[in-house]
Amino acid sequence: MKISRLVLPFVTAAVLAGCSATGPHLKSSVSEGVAGIEARLPYANYSNYFGYVDSSVQPEGKYKGKDTYYLYAWVPAAVDEIGVSMMSPAVSKPEGADFKHANFTPGMQKDADKFFDTYIVFDRLNIIDNTKIKNGGKVLQNLGRNDDTSELPANPSGANYNSLLRKTTSMNNASEALVRGVYRISFTSFRSNVEGSFEATIGTNVPGVKIAASLEELHELVNGNKL
Repeated sequence: MKISRLVLPFVTAAVLAGCSATGPHLKSSVSEGVAGIEARLPYANYSNYFGYVDSSVQPEGKYKGKDTYYLYAWVPAAVDEIGVSMMSPAVSKPEGADFKHANFTPGMQKDADKFFDTYIVFDRLNIIDNTKIKNGGKVLQNLGRNDDTSELPANPSGANYNSLLRKTTSMNNASEALVRGVYRISFTSFRSNVEGSFEATIGTNVPGVKIAASLEELHELVNGNKL
């Protein structure tokens, strides 16, 4: 697949500038042949979230009977593709514009080696007005789920139990289009308890994606102190 002229300058910039956290691991569905080898190209923009789950972090829902935790993302414009990955334990340190849960630093100081098998579910919510993020909404449709992938580094046990998924927009079905709005990442584990650090990454070709652990926090990130 050839990358479009519109996306190429952004991708080139991303390659030259480098990507923090899992950026180099999470790649787009677009591939290009280099010296006879087909390689996936990076997204133009990455947004990273670092968290730590212990007994002080309460689950927010259930997925197939398992305790589930949520992250919420604001995507400020229609986009051709969204990629999502989650790795545990966190293999990088937060930097620059990365988002970080308040529990991350104390959790890492307590036990930086604790990790879990990640399972992620990606949904689109019916929130498209940034001024109404705090009011909440409902899931419109599921955009994908993933348990294990060999595209990400293995966890400390040597198993490929980290998660990655990609969703491209639909040109023929408006309800499946990746429009401006709020998206939710649900995460749990089917092989262990959800305990330890993680880094979640969203890759897109638009700037300005923000991630938070609650809709109230996301509202503030997007709109400033307008709660």
